[in-house]
Amino acid sequence: MMTTYTENTSRHRTLRKPSAGRPALFVLLLSIAAVGVLGLLIAGPTIALPLSVASAIALMCLVSLAWAVAGPRL
Repeated sequence: MMTTYTENTSRHRTLRKPSAGRPALFVLLLSIAAVGVLGLLIAGPTIALPLSVASAIALMCLVSLAWAVAGPRL
């Protein structure tokens, strides 16, 4: 029969990633990105092309940041 020590099992459980991220922060960041995309679609024809491209890149970075920081852990 094998003996399991409690201090080894508790340490193993704390080293794992959590199964879920921070849903409130994830929703907040994605909502900001969605409103930004909507604003970019509405104001896109009136602003300069370099500014609209920079805004789109910033919004894509925001979505990536939301996923990496607060998104669900796979």
